[in-house]
Amino acid sequence: MTAVQILERVVRPAPIGLRFRDVATGAFVGEGLRVTVTSVRNPARRATLDVNGSGVWYAHRFPGFSDATLASTPDWETLQQPCLVEVDDPSGRFLPLRVEIDLPHRGLVDWPGWSSLPQDLLAPLANNESPPVISPEALPLFSSAARNAPAPLAEIRCQLLRDDGGPAAWALLTASHAGTVRAIGQADGEGRAVLFFAYPERPRPSLATSPPAITDFRWSIELAAYWNGLDPARPPEFAELMAQLDHPRTLYASTVSPPEPLPSQLLSFGRSLVLRTDSTPDGPSSCLVMAAS
Repeated sequence: MTAVQILERVVRPAPIGLRFRDVATGAFVGEGLRVTVTSVRNPARRATLDVNGSGVWYAHRFPGFSDATLASTPDWETLQQPCLVEVDDPSGRFLPLRVEIDLPHRGLVDWPGWSSLPQDLLAPLANNESPPVISPEALPLFSSAARNAPAPLAEIRCQLLRDDGGPAAWALLTASHAGTVRAIGQADGEGRAVLFFAYPERPRPSLATSPPAITDFRWSIELAAYWNGLDPARPPEFAELMAQLDHPRTLYASTVSPPEPLPSQLLSFGRSLVLRTDSTPDGPSSCLVMAAS
């Protein structure tokens, strides 16, 4: 066999590398997305990202950051400038993501805002370590209401309206069981939201009774909404979106005076749970009404 002699090795530093995680399944999303990055200071500087076999979205070149400059600058922080990353899914699985980051960045981009958020509400985004840890090197993608449930996950759907009749655009919604948040989801600009998550553990049958059929399993689920008056006309920047977790809102089972908060809901195995406000001054609603303030 003829020996191969390497005469020269060319290393091209990439100014950006990103990973995206499907909130529903926990898997990295490595195909089907349209990802662009634009300089905030000079929008003419723009690049479209590609994806490699490890699910990392990257750009070898970005206007304003030459290979020579990146290779000769030890501390990239001296070169950094704010850039807007825009993620869209033409197939409609995920809601759009907008996140501002400083580029260039060595290694995978990590979002620094996780530690300032209510950690108990972020449990669905954390790993299985003890204590659970949110990976800062993967940004979450929330499912759109048009997406079908990735089997065999539980499914909760609703359309969130404010009590003044407008949509609760881009609101966050959580589902909890036995005191632990099991799912977190995001509404779209019209308030439509879906939560996909693994079913809670099934109760063990007693020795004195026959095991129940799998379709007989039910769990009590508590729902909570978070919203801060976001503009329906544009997807929010990620920090603005997640900051809504500091703004809880009341969900209503009835808005007839006196209004009644939404009680815990019964989730049945294999059945989609659709949330509605049963009683309003105009009759039953097909939507779930949320306090606007």
